[in-house]
Amino acid sequence: MIDIGEKNLYLNDAQFYDLDTREVTKVDIPFYRDLVSDREGDILELACGTGRITIPLAKAGHKIWGIEYSESMMKQFNIKMEQLPRAVVERIHLLHGDMSHFSLSRKFQSILLPCRSFQLLLEEELEIACLKCIHNHLEDNGVFVIDVANFGKNVANGWVSETEYFDWENIDPKTGNKINRTHIRKEIDLEKQIIFPLKIYRITYPDGSTNTITKRSPWKYFFVDQIRNLLTANKFEIIKEMGDYEGNPISKESPEFIFICQKKSEA
Repeated sequence: MIDIGEKNLYLNDAQFYDLDTREVTKVDIPFYRDLVSDREGDILELACGTGRITIPLAKAGHKIWGIEYSESMMKQFNIKMEQLPRAVVERIHLLHGDMSHFSLSRKFQSILLPCRSFQLLLEEELEIACLKCIHNHLEDNGVFVIDVANFGKNVANGWVSETEYFDWENIDPKTGNKINRTHIRKEIDLEKQIIFPLKIYRITYPDGSTNTITKRSPWKYFFVDQIRNLLTANKFEIIKEMGDYEGNPISKESPEFIFICQKKSEA
């Protein structure tokens, strides 16, 4: 068993999370803001990280609960909350917990599992446990949204490569350090559908000195029918699906698999 807690704590790279300049980290925020804009009731966000989505929703006036497993990510979240108006902070309830095993004394109108976080659950038993928890915490007329990256589109062409792929580069405004991130597609487990990219952070300090941090980062990849079957088998009805945040239909080349779901009717 690969332990999600052991492998994905962001111990050394949580500090870089909000420096990511890729388009995928920008286009989902207005999507979720629009999605919940006309829905009353509280929101639950799983694997909320540093609050990249949580905080904009709280600023828009929503009460939102966030569950995060990584204490390093929670630390970054709390640092950001220190800079927020009191009224916004009071709408945020940040909880330390595991998205596959949680129990809260409330249900929610909207439950969000954004930013591909479901793919950190590397075993089917954890995926099913997560979906059962979501089902138990979703109001009967509520919505559940899940975003899964289409990593599988590259598998057929041979995923493993020694090529170093550029991800992003940015200047950390807090330190002045330049951060450059790349990755190498080091390993794949075809049976378990897990890829193992090696993330490489190259840090250049203002005095010109450098440092490098590497991280082996396992992710589960899914094919679209697998996600559909998981959702329907765990008592969800898919009411809308998209291949990106612009609303285009799912195809083999879609960057994302985005599903908006409700509980299946008991009738």
